[in-house]
Amino acid sequence: MKVTYRWLQEMVNLEVGPEELAERLTMAGAEVEAVVKVDAKMPGVVVGKVTDLWKDEKRSSVHWCRVAVGGSELTIACGAPNVSVGIKSPVALPGAVLPGGRKIEPRSLGNLVSEGMLCSEWELGLGEDTAGIMILPASSRVGEPVSQALELDDCVIEINVTPNRPDLLSVRGVAREIAALTGAAFRSPSWEMPSEGAPIGEFVSVRVKDYALCPNYTARLIRGIKVVSSPFHLRRRLFVCGFRSVNNVVDATNYVMLESGQPLHAFDFRLLEGGGIIVRPAREGETIVTIDGVERGLSSRVLVIADSAKPVAVAGVMGGMNSEVSAATVEVLLESAFFNPVTVRRSARELGLSTEASRRFERTVDRAVVPEALHCSSALIVASAGGSVAGGWIDKKRKQFRTPVVRLNCSRVSRFLGVELDPAVCVRILSALGLEHLGGKSSTLRFKVPSWRPDLTREADLAEEIARLYGYEKIPTTAPRGEIAPLPPPGEYRLAVRIREILCASGLDEVITYSFMNQLDLEGLELDENDPWRRMVQIANPLSKEEGWLRTTLLPGLLRVVKHNLNRNVDQVEAFEVGRVFLSCGGSSPPAEEGRLALVLCPGREQNGLFERPRPNFFSLKGILEELLLCLGLNGIAFSPETHPFFQPGRSTRVRAGGDWLGWAGEATESVRESFDVARPVFLAEIALDRFPVPGEVPVRFRPLPLYPAVGRDVAIIVDETVAYDDITRAMEELRPPLLEDWRLFDIYRGHPLARGEKSLAFKLIYRSASGTLLDKKVSEVHQAFKEALARRLSCRFRE
Repeated sequence: MKVTYRWLQEMVNLEVGPEELAERLTMAGAEVEAVVKVDAKMPGVVVGKVTDLWKDEKRSSVHWCRVAVGGSELTIACGAPNVSVGIKSPVALPGAVLPGGRKIEPRSLGNLVSEGMLCSEWELGLGEDTAGIMILPASSRVGEPVSQALELDDCVIEINVTPNRPDLLSVRGVAREIAALTGAAFRSPSWEMPSEGAPIGEFVSVRVKDYALCPNYTARLIRGIKVVSSPFHLRRRLFVCGFRSVNNVVDATNYVMLESGQPLHAFDFRLLEGGGIIVRPAREGETIVTIDGVERGLSSRVLVIADSAKPVAVAGVMGGMNSEVSAATVEVLLESAFFNPVTVRRSARELGLSTEASRRFERTVDRAVVPEALHCSSALIVASAGGSVAGGWIDKKRKQFRTPVVRLNCSRVSRFLGVELDPAVCVRILSALGLEHLGGKSSTLRFKVPSWRPDLTREADLAEEIARLYGYEKIPTTAPRGEIAPLPPPGEYRLAVRIREILCASGLDEVITYSFMNQLDLEGLELDENDPWRRMVQIANPLSKEEGWLRTTLLPGLLRVVKHNLNRNVDQVEAFEVGRVFLSCGGSSPPAEEGRLALVLCPGREQNGLFERPRPNFFSLKGILEELLLCLGLNGIAFSPETHPFFQPGRSTRVRAGGDWLGWAGEATESVRESFDVARPVFLAEIALDRFPVPGEVPVRFRPLPLYPAVGRDVAIIVDETVAYDDITRAMEELRPPLLEDWRLFDIYRGHPLARGEKSLAFKLIYRSASGTLLDKKVSEVHQAFKEALARRLSCRFRE
């Protein structure tokens, strides 16, 4: 936001210079990015008054003028068509150097000598008007330097306005801020409304279809105007504030917007079909050519201003060319409204437009200034363009706007800021900002927030305002006090941390892949049509078409990790990922999220060294899973052979614990590896985490070291090849005698003297008593009874 120092002086008495003012604004939170001096000094150019005028005898287009310049008169030749007796105009005296390096010297024309030059705006570098000499205000003093008469020497202060301070997007708002900082009185500019003609209702109708999108819409009609260039002072002020002059009507709306913060728009009334305005959402497929000359497609999410046939403006953003004010305009319908900030922001983003108007509407304009800005701009248009204002004005709104009341506990504010503040100080500061003190009891005060501060909605906001104006530099630096009790991390997080610890200790690397996948990934896994993993959730705005779905499994991501590493000559890949998958629940229900653990082992080409880690295989994967589940405290761990579409037959297993199914593990089929361009064997597992106990919730029991020695016995069980190891261990667990402390498999044998189709599994059994040393006879009795029970359960025999 750019404001000029002189403009601010019209609203508040400034006793400090621009640089110091900028420093004080910045320290109060309104960061000033730049202070730029506008130096337009033109030595030798003064105000002159034409006292006499006659035509040149030989040149019909040239007039000779007697021009008073203060204490003397000059004779000057002038060819401008608008020169006349009594006007005041800039005069370049002999010796003056104009912009561009042109030096003024006396020159002879026939029998007379021209002793200077009456100048146009273009010749002085003040504008683009070359049609005639510049006419100065009648109040200008003859002989006064033009730079002083036109107040050309100024300072532009550029403020970086934060989104929560829409009031600073106006000269009035900045002046209020300065008044609060300096204690000076704020003077709101006043406008004199011109006389009114026939009632506006005879000519104009306005209809608002949705007051939630446009809570307030006001309009006035100005008739009989003449669209020309704006007066110089208005064009000059707009120019230094970064606005391009268009014409006296548009410039008036921009000037009032800068001054008050309220955007306005002027329609050529004769171009509005039906003689009225309809504020409505656009219809799908409608288009509008905005005043920047671009045709834009509209949707129902865009609010438009329309006549009876078509949109004529995008509400709060930009007008349309089909209702633009031009040199042919004689009647203007002037709009001042309050549009829903979210609606304007959505329209601007959808159309790719950001304008001075949308910038203000998006941050919320002052609702109380809507009618005031309408009347001010009407008066300014009539002053510069002539015409008359229709009687009355249109004011469409559903309900009266009321500003909020906020309570302030002064003792709590003192604790917030770390400095003791008297309630009277709080009242003084907030009153200076325009808040109305409504009284209160003890240290709790009530304040009515002004309409131009929509950001003040709660006690903390008022405390911040007090701190700003009190001065951050006055608040002492103190160390914070208090005890912060850390919240324990959620169970899901603790489980993931523990899994990472175990698997990293097992030699695996953690990877993190994207939560998106391609539909073709499931085809590569050769899943059945009714497989639950096919319940995919489509993303509305995917980063790419190739990854337009939320993943239902972690395996495709890990297979791509394997491919990526093998392509970069990584010999062996052993990795895992802990993440979430998303399964569609159908209809409008949100997807179900599930925690998953996936592992991948891809062996290297060959074993190169004696002490290198052995190449992983299916049993390596099974061992890692078993170790993980044991460390996490799961009981009843079992691996049962079962086929799955993307695993090799006979090389896959279902993982269970405590009778619950947890997931799958196995070797990927050759077709799956080909789908993901992986040439080597790959062993995969995916485990659901929702049945895992959370670390810390399962009590850890201490077991002291045994006091008495153990006795070992070996047993070799001969069973049929079809009997699974899991069946044997389950039988041993169910039939184990109290003295059997532990067992472990140490050998598997096939061959002579066993029959074809038989196998022998040799176990080391550990017997121990907690109450004394076991005798060999007692151990032999217990061991024999255990063997007999196993023989009955498994129909097995034992090797001697």
